[in-house]
Amino acid sequence: MSNLNFDELAVKSRRMAYDGKDYEEILKALPINQLGPADQKSLRSLINDFIVQYNLTEQVKYRYKTQIMLGVVALLLGIFILLFARARGESALGLGIAVSLIGLYVIKKGYTKYKEPLDYQHIAPEKDSKFRKY
Repeated sequence: MSNLNFDELAVKSRRMAYDGKDYEEILKALPINQLGPADQKSLRSLINDFIVQYNLTEQVKYRYKTQIMLGVVALLLGIFILLFARARGESALGLGIAVSLIGLYVIKKGYTKYKEPLDYQHIAPEKDSKFRKY
């Protein structure tokens, strides 16, 4: 097989890893046995790297989901303060609005970061490597 086919298999394996496939599923789906021993070893290493990259990306995304949930809690707390103060006739309007606005800000920042596409280099920058092109 030519080196171009190795590149195609590497791209295909990355796509499968980012779709959540595990190592064995990726190996079964790719015709890795048609490659030479050195290319097989390199592709297996790449598959492991892609799976690690996917898992790190999911961890970062989970962090942003948690940030969004904390923003929702702050927003609800601010609304509760507003309603409670209004019902008792107290003047906590500024506090309720401030907590609500902070909650909205945290939700907005978390959602913006969550929707950004993440690349492995943003999560854990690595040294120059011959595999960086994948």
